[in-house]
Amino acid sequence: MGEEKICGYSDREVLRRLACLLVAFAGVCLMAGASRMTPLEWQLRTLGDVLRVREALSMFVFAPALGVLFWLIARCVGKGSASVAVQVLMVLAVYFVACGMGIHDPLNRMQTVYPEHLLPSNVWRTMLYLDDQLSHWVFFGGFVLGTWVVGVQQVLAPLEDKMGWRWGIGFVVISLALLWVMLTNLWDEYPKTLVDICVIALAALVPLIVHLAFNRRVGLMRLPLLLVIYPAYFGSIAGTLIRWRLQGKI
Repeated sequence: MGEEKICGYSDREVLRRLACLLVAFAGVCLMAGASRMTPLEWQLRTLGDVLRVREALSMFVFAPALGVLFWLIARCVGKGSASVAVQVLMVLAVYFVACGMGIHDPLNRMQTVYPEHLLPSNVWRTMLYLDDQLSHWVFFGGFVLGTWVVGVQQVLAPLEDKMGWRWGIGFVVISLALLWVMLTNLWDEYPKTLVDICVIALAALVPLIVHLAFNRRVGLMRLPLLLVIYPAYFGSIAGTLIRWRLQGKI
């Protein structure tokens, strides 16, 4: 493995830092997914008006953690430095992800506490819009933008040498953890998540197009982040469509 310093980090330093950051990222995603899908009893306790510990964790723990990790991953892939453009785009991506989660969780909770028959129709419509439309697309805007930034930056700043097969296996394992989170958030909400699948495809296609157009000869063993993104994103699309097909939904 080459140890020559490029923009501050050697290949080995990039791999070590990126592996740690991605493990943390996958861990936060798994915890956030578990909190959303199968919350523990203590997470359902009220914490200020109608909000529960579950919503507070999403807004004040998971969202900020994902934002910080997004930023650090972008810096790591850039080998210790990032252009002003990358920094500005990452700030926007972090803002949109956190803002989307911050809007979605309270509104989702309010629909449970205040069902439709207890509210004026215009208030209920507004709650649905804020929950299912605005927060959803604000979050996905940050998700797509963040993927584009880190994915394209990885294509333009590959490792100097191929990483060892053990590193490759490690990044694939991390990808599988993210794949599971994405699958469990997609395949049980047909047909609502059909559009989400298209958004995920859009997020992954831009780094792939840049990869094929500008660095076609650079393989995935020099692009560790894409070794995580490609299987997780495209695998979640394929796995969801296969499950729906077996269930007779499509």
